[in-house]
Amino acid sequence: MPHLLLLTSEGCTPCLRVKRILRNIQAESSDISIEEMQFTSPAGSKLAIENNVLYPPAVFLNGRLIAKGKVYGEQIAAALRSLAGPT
Repeated sequence: MPHLLLLTSEGCTPCLRVKRILRNIQAESSDISIEEMQFTSPAGSKLAIENNVLYPPAVFLNGRLIAKGKVYGEQIAAALRSLAGPT
């Protein structure tokens, strides 16, 4: 099952937009799990440092950074399609 993790922060307006994108993706494909992690939490800070994320939002797919900063639905969809392999 694909797992998307959103690195987010309180008061982050772009994060709200990405949350909507992720909810829409999950509505289209219920076999995707979505988790949110606070950017300022110990685990969030560690993840940000390891992946050179300076500010939220950032999206990870199965532990791999796929988008940060200006995140678009197509970026996430393309990464999900790449998991499925060639069609």
